[in-house]
Amino acid sequence: MELSSALALEFATSYLSIGVVAALAVTAVAALARTLWLHARLKRRTQELEAELAQRQRAEAELQTVRDHLESRVRERTHALEARNEELSRLRLALEAANRRLKRMVALDPLTAIANRRHFDRALDREVRRVRREQLPLSLIFLDLDEFKQFNDTHGHAAGDEVLRRVARTLDETFRRGGDLVARYGGEEFAVILPAVDARRAGLYAERLRRRIWRMAISVGAAESNKRITISGGVATIVPGSPGFMNATPDVLLRTADQALYRAKCLGRNRIAMAANPPPADRERPAIELAS
Repeated sequence: MELSSALALEFATSYLSIGVVAALAVTAVAALARTLWLHARLKRRTQELEAELAQRQRAEAELQTVRDHLESRVRERTHALEARNEELSRLRLALEAANRRLKRMVALDPLTAIANRRHFDRALDREVRRVRREQLPLSLIFLDLDEFKQFNDTHGHAAGDEVLRRVARTLDETFRRGGDLVARYGGEEFAVILPAVDARRAGLYAERLRRRIWRMAISVGAAESNKRITISGGVATIVPGSPGFMNATPDVLLRTADQALYRAKCLGRNRIAMAANPPPADRERPAIELAS
């Protein structure tokens, strides 16, 4: 009986050992299966990530290509715009230079290259208003070449034009202050605007010019003739503080200088005459300074 019990116990122990081993084997197989499943899943996920990475790299490469293309287009456009701006700047400078030349051409006498009548009229009107505002004197010298018609008849108009150019250059060289303006008034007539210059100084300047023209010794007739081109002039000045000064006009100043020029012609030419003698003391003194 005891033997049977021992055998039964041994059999049970063996059976239990087999069960434990079987359970362990099943557990190991399950663990191995799970490990293989996890490995396969990790592999698939890795492949998916690699595919996503490759796709992202392709997208980035395409994006970089597009970016490079756009940058290239922007650079080309920028260069084109810069070139266009440079061209426009050159055209603007050329246009400004052309406008300046045109203004000079409009303001200059084409024969003598000094101010023309139109520019003179504007300048005289501007200076009269300025000296009234600033309470300064303003002198005007009106000039005419003597015997110029006879010179043209003898030597021709081409030679006469050259004389006009020489006289204009002499005028320009004589009156060099910044505000002075010399102009060809018309034909053989010239005019000089002298801002802030009184009658005495204007008369001295005009006399200096007369002497320079005389020393040019331009013969009117034949070479052996002693008759030469001379200049006659009339000087008029508006004076601050005189009655009518604030109402002085360019026409009054010009007319008074022209009257003085006419008097110089009547007195024998080749001379400078100031504006006519002043009126009696009991009369209102005009805006034009009168000097003998």
